Amino acid sequence: MRSSIRPRSRCNSLFGSTRGITLLELLATLAVTIFIMVAIAQFVTEVEHVWKSTSTDPFAEADMAFETVAQNLATATLEPYQDYADHTGAFRTGSSTTFVPDHLARRSDLDFVCAPSAGAHGLLTGRITTGSAVFFLTPQGYTQTYAHTGMERLLNALGYFVEFGNEDTMPAFIQPGNPRWRLKQILQPAESLQIYASVPPATSLTWIQQMTQTGTPTSILAENIIAMIVLPERSANDSAPPLSPDFHYDSRDTTNPLTLHQLPSRIRLALMAMDEPSARILASRYGSSPPPLVPTGLFQQANQLDVDLATLDNSLTTQKIGHRLFQRDILLTAAAWSNASSP
Repeated sequence: MRSSIRPRSRCNSLFGSTRGITLLELLATLAVTIFIMVAIAQFVTEVEHVWKSTSTDPFAEADMAFETVAQNLATATLEPYQDYADHTGAFRTGSSTTFVPDHLARRSDLDFVCAPSAGAHGLLTGRITTGSAVFFLTPQGYTQTYAHTGMERLLNALGYFVEFGNEDTMPAFIQPGNPRWRLKQILQPAESLQIYASVPPATSLTWIQQMTQTGTPTSILAENIIAMIVLPERSANDSAPPLSPDFHYDSRDTTNPLTLHQLPSRIRLALMAMDEPSARILASRYGSSPPPLVPTGLFQQANQLDVDLATLDNSLTTQKIGHRLFQRDILLTAAAWSNASSP
């Protein structure tokens, strides 16, 4: 008599059960797939939007450059500390044996300075510049030494100014003849800082000259920038006289105890840019000479800033130069402002 029990299938014994996918598992897989597809679609849409806005907005580059300057200015620092000063407010220098301490006062080895870039009292010499220039220290964490990477609080020196000339980011023998007004940035690596080599009583101009000496690498943030204006101001609820009536501010200026070793509470930043078609017309008209776009006499008095910006706007409109003004009040978070002079 034969048994009714059949032997187990070899296929089943080797590969296990042949149970199918349940409806719940199928729905879960479908939901995950849909989620991934939606995320990819959103990413592609955002990239496409950014690409279209950048390619169609003639001032997209200027807008991004303005945001870069504004964000970095907001992080400026002086890292002040308390040190003994004599009765005149002067600190000990070197190994002086005649120094007599009198009181504690605010002190900083760092610097914040801004002023018109050109002119008799301008910050930059030997360059064709316009508007303001600004130089300061900020913890960017930028370094060119591999052993120092990842140290986000490393100090860097930053400088911004508008200069006319050819693009200088390529070797001279392949540089194109494309003279323009450009917004430039100098970013000094942490290991190359010279600010501590020119501590007070050294002047800010000595430090700036070192930063901007011939051969110093600069990066172009934006082309076709007509002018950048930097105006240090008091806090909004302070009605005292302006900090920099002629756009000059120097945290190492020993003749001004109010701003000595101190950051301004806020910065009014303005950037005037023109479009590429206008820049090409000006290039064909003036060649390698800088087009005179900023009327003489503007941006000399801080209380006339709004009037001067309106005058510049009208002048560019009259010349049929496409342009756009970017401006903002920037709060300096590291400022420890006081309306009284340093003790």
